[in-house]
Amino acid sequence: MLTPTVTTIQNQPARTTQQDLGKKDIFLKLLVAQMQNQDPLKPQDPTKMASQLAQFNMVEQQISTNKLLGQLVGAGNSTGGQSTSAATYLGHSVTVNQNQIHYDGTVQTFTATLDAAATQTRVTIFDTNGVPVRTMQLANLSAGVNALNWDGLMDSGATAPQGNYRIDISATDLQGNAVKSSVQHSGIVTAVRFNASGTELMVGGIAALPSDITEIRL
Repeated sequence: MLTPTVTTIQNQPARTTQQDLGKKDIFLKLLVAQMQNQDPLKPQDPTKMASQLAQFNMVEQQISTNKLLGQLVGAGNSTGGQSTSAATYLGHSVTVNQNQIHYDGTVQTFTATLDAAATQTRVTIFDTNGVPVRTMQLANLSAGVNALNWDGLMDSGATAPQGNYRIDISATDLQGNAVKSSVQHSGIVTAVRFNASGTELMVGGIAALPSDITEIRL
């Protein structure tokens, strides 16, 4: 459900558009009136006319800019109640709390965050059909953030096809108790998408929600 604050922001562009259209109409009427009432023996200087037309074009561009900015602000605030537009993430390196990665033929780095130290940890890579393509057995991971990687090889020894994959982690402590874990990956935000379900950021070729971001860097 939209909060009153979001509703106010979303309604603002409509009022601004009406005001801008009024300014545009006034400007155009003044220009036409000037042309109609000019002295036939001393017609309007073409240079001044070109300058006025350029000003009119600038007014139209400013109206379009205002509308676009209004749409970005509205979209940014409609997801997660964020105070700034999601477009500000563009070009930044971010870390996302997400177990999806896009394999592009290079070694994929990610992190596993464990609530406690684990003596045995199994990392499984699944393809988009849910079929496991690689299983890695790791020993003695510490509590907190652990840097890991996948070289792109499958259990068969062949190189995995490029595409999207899912990482699952199963960890146990010395007593054999399950250790809670989560997966994060980092990348550059290359695009921001606005759709019916909300706002998505493209990070390393994978769509992520702004709420999944745990760190942002320059």
